[in-house]
Amino acid sequence: MKFFPSVTKSAAIKQVAGVVVGVVALSAGWGGAAFAESGQDAMARFTELSRQAERLAETMNSAQQDLDQKMQLLSEAERRQADDLARLDAARVQLAGYQGNADRIAAAAYMGGRADDMNAFLTAASPQTLIDNLAIRRTMASQMSEQMRVFRHLDSEAQAMAAASAKSTTDARVAVDAAADVRADLQSKQSQLQTEVTAAKAEFALLPPAEQAVLTVMPAAVVAALGPIRPIPTVGMGGLVPNARGLAAYIMATYPGVRSIGGVRADPLPDHPSGRAIDIMLDDMGLGDVILADIHSQAARFGVVYTMWRVPAHFDHIHITVA
Repeated sequence: MKFFPSVTKSAAIKQVAGVVVGVVALSAGWGGAAFAESGQDAMARFTELSRQAERLAETMNSAQQDLDQKMQLLSEAERRQADDLARLDAARVQLAGYQGNADRIAAAAYMGGRADDMNAFLTAASPQTLIDNLAIRRTMASQMSEQMRVFRHLDSEAQAMAAASAKSTTDARVAVDAAADVRADLQSKQSQLQTEVTAAKAEFALLPPAEQAVLTVMPAAVVAALGPIRPIPTVGMGGLVPNARGLAAYIMATYPGVRSIGGVRADPLPDHPSGRAIDIMLDDMGLGDVILADIHSQAARFGVVYTMWRVPAHFDHIHITVA
């Protein structure tokens, strides 16, 4: 557990247009006037590069569609989680009201001794007293029975809500992980495509102007594939306090390499249920170190109370609790 250096925001991926894409090895004898490859061969070479780029762009498009579907499943799972947590809270509030009554009934039964009709008959001072005592006892017994019936019903409902909440939390986390896997794959493909664009630009610059003029420009699908990837998957953002919500937004905008972010969820400790904590899920521990140092340097800005990272059960995510 740590209590409270800034890092540079990750550079955004820039769109590149006007060249075709593909990984091309530069020949040792290439350069300026020493360019030996014929214009026809160069055209065939760049045509193949263009085809490779378009195939990769199509693969990325399919991955983006898959990510969109996973994010939709995540959104639905998060709504169910929020609804179940709200119902659980309401059930617990009702149960708390009857818990006191149930405790008093149990105490009265314990302290009052026998409460059956025979005991009332044997201890009554007169027939009228017996009648009065029996009437009072039966009224109290009826009320106590109803109170206990409602208490047991609410307790059963609360347990069912707790089970539903736990399941919806698990479902939401599964949806987050699925979306995060797709997003990570998409980022890898985008990085590959960006590398190919850079290599192609270098070779394109070596071609004579006349040959540059006749080459096909980069397909629109490739340009689109170089654009932004969907936001980092999140769950439990709805009930976060302002400090936690601002911190989550900062992480998403600054560190696209984060796997996912979790917020409000059922937990024995109060940090997450109260909306005062977020978990930053990571695949790269080095990135985690950078993020932690950055957050500590801005602890006052986000109202950081404490963090946990690289301690038991916190090697795959940074836990941050805020005021």
